[in-house]
Amino acid sequence: MNVKTVVLVAFASLLFLTPVCVFAQNVEITGYGGGQINGGLDLSTTLFQRIEVGNSANYGVILGYLVGERGGLEFQWNRNQADTTAEPLGGGPSVKVFSLNSNQYMGNFLLHFSDREAKLRPFALIGLGANHLSADRNGVNGVTKFAWALGAGAKYNAGKHFGLRGQIRWAPTYINTTTNGGYWCDPFWGGCWVSGETHYLFEGDFTGGITFRF
Repeated sequence: MNVKTVVLVAFASLLFLTPVCVFAQNVEITGYGGGQINGGLDLSTTLFQRIEVGNSANYGVILGYLVGERGGLEFQWNRNQADTTAEPLGGGPSVKVFSLNSNQYMGNFLLHFSDREAKLRPFALIGLGANHLSADRNGVNGVTKFAWALGAGAKYNAGKHFGLRGQIRWAPTYINTTTNGGYWCDPFWGGCWVSGETHYLFEGDFTGGITFRF
């Protein structure tokens, strides 16, 4: 094999490998765990007036793709299982009714505040997606509801293909809108309408994880 052939093969290999390497450096996979603080919901039943979802551990996986120097797109799965108690309508101690399983499936957009090769990369995120809620109780069906999230955190690039990630996140889940919010009347144009009351299941979490970058 002559020198000309070697040069052509090397050049062709470089052209072939360069896009692959560039694409590979954009992909991040993070496994994480942490703690989740859950809220509650007011009820209108003959037995209970409110349920409270307990605080517990959460974990999940994030698959991300870096866009330019500061952007990022992600798919996130977040898992949480928490004991849920109900407050009796007539007062008295709360009773455990079930364990609530929560599986969030979120699409996140990230804005980093430093370039992608910086050691420390603070970021803010906004997410949209769905939360599948199910109870480990016979006769109670699971539901999937719209969810969104706001968060912030930081990535630490320990090496070219390895890093650490920590973040905090607030992620409400829309449950429903009831019509018992009263009436709203327009003081200028006149007329009154039934005012709906929107109910959310709130949660906040703080997590840390290990990131592999390819």
